[in-house]
Amino acid sequence: MKVARLLWILMFLVCSKNLLAQQDPNTIVFFNVSEAIAYGKKYNIDRNIQELLQDRAHAEHKLSKSYLLPTVSGSFTAQNNLNLATTPIPGELVGQPGTLVNVQFGQEYNYNAGITITQTVLDWQNNIKSKIAKVGTEITQVQSSLFDEKLTEQIALFYYSAIIAQKALEINKKDQSLADSIRTLTQDKFNNGLIDKSSLNQAVINVNNIEQSVLANHSSLEQSLNQLKNLLGLPAESNIELPEVEKTEEQGFPISETLAMDKNILLYEHQLEQARLDVKQQRALHYPKLSLNAYFGQQQFQNDFTFSLDGEAWTDYSYVGLNLSVPIFTGLANHNKTKVSKIEYGIAQKNLEQEKQQSALRDDLLLKEYGISLQALTTAYDNFMLYHDNVDLAFQKLQQGIIGLDAYFKVFEDYLRAENNYLNTLSNVYGNYATILSRKNDNEL
Repeated sequence: MKVARLLWILMFLVCSKNLLAQQDPNTIVFFNVSEAIAYGKKYNIDRNIQELLQDRAHAEHKLSKSYLLPTVSGSFTAQNNLNLATTPIPGELVGQPGTLVNVQFGQEYNYNAGITITQTVLDWQNNIKSKIAKVGTEITQVQSSLFDEKLTEQIALFYYSAIIAQKALEINKKDQSLADSIRTLTQDKFNNGLIDKSSLNQAVINVNNIEQSVLANHSSLEQSLNQLKNLLGLPAESNIELPEVEKTEEQGFPISETLAMDKNILLYEHQLEQARLDVKQQRALHYPKLSLNAYFGQQQFQNDFTFSLDGEAWTDYSYVGLNLSVPIFTGLANHNKTKVSKIEYGIAQKNLEQEKQQSALRDDLLLKEYGISLQALTTAYDNFMLYHDNVDLAFQKLQQGIIGLDAYFKVFEDYLRAENNYLNTLSNVYGNYATILSRKNDNEL
């Protein structure tokens, strides 16, 4: 018993190793749409760009707050006074009473070295610019969320398109088998002189029509998988497998669906806030600016072109100043800028109002169309199954000689139309469901 048990274990290990060896490293399997969406959000290149845009917006917001900190700079200057300034002074100061004597003060060379510190004390414009930059980061975040919604919708749409194409190919296999059986039966009857050539031609036409449907569905499957590769950031040589069985009317789609808040409304709300702050920023052009300046350094004066590092050669030179700047007249430019910003604010208000109305209408229509498509899917599937039964019954009657080929071909054509209607209706349901899926929260996917 122990020997047999060891043999089974060895066989299992060998088989497992062979299966792993046969697995294509370029093949990626998604067992449900949520896995595909999660993969796309991680590796989609455009989404990576969205993340970089968010990082840039945060960096710009930090940059906008730099005015709160002082600026410090070090400087060193060397100056050659080619011609010193001349100043007339009373002659009494130099022993020449009753006259004015022109004298020159200073030395030919002077050097300055020190540190300059500037601190903004009051600056309404930069304060509001910082708030606008913060709103900009929030807008970037909303835009990134909207991109995620669109990405989710597109991934789900092409994922389900591929699933439907696979389902159609499965049905096509059954249709091909049935059409081949009819062609064989018709060929036998034609060889025995029981039917004419037109009936045989019709049987061959049916086989060719189904073959065309197979090729069309193969093309649809390849297009859907190709679009998925693009959305998921996969290379062209990769293979995607979707083993999931699509939802059918028997398994059931969710009948009642709820939608998360339309993020387009959030975008317009942030744009309105940005416009409101822009009005305040333009008004701030009329406000004064107050800044503090300080310089701490030393000076050195020489009569010739020499420079000394000796501390005794340097004299202290420092100052602290307060700068108040008040705009008085700017040619009405600030006034007109404020007027334009107020108009832009009014436009932003109307855009938000319109978006709320249109969003409610879009959501209402989406849910209604989804409900209608579910009802249509139920009837389309019922008809498809009924026509499928009719084809089986007609085939049995044909074999028994109860009906002729013309009657069977009519039933078969009706079956193909019902099949096409069922697949189209299923596609409509998935199209609506993909949009609804994109409007769910991440924890609901």
